[in-house]
Amino acid sequence: MTILRITLAAIGFFSAILLSPWVTGVAMLALAFLWRAWEVLFLGLCIDLLWSPVGHIPIFTIGAILIVWVLEPIRKEFLV
Repeated sequence: MTILRITLAAIGFFSAILLSPWVTGVAMLALAFLWRAWEVLFLGLCIDLLWSPVGHIPIFTIGAILIVWVLEPIRKEFLV
């Protein structure tokens, strides 16, 4: 399972730089649903720093915080 986590994080960081931000969003969802993933916050911050114009609301960082916060009880109930 550790290899899957590293692979999803690598896909997320790779797609944050070269692909559409929505590919990173899918990787963020998968990571947050399967593990207690601190990588999700870094992915959201990376997307906002690379793709958001200066002065706009950091949508992906706020979304990452919400994803981690909302999916934590669901992950605990179904995957533990």
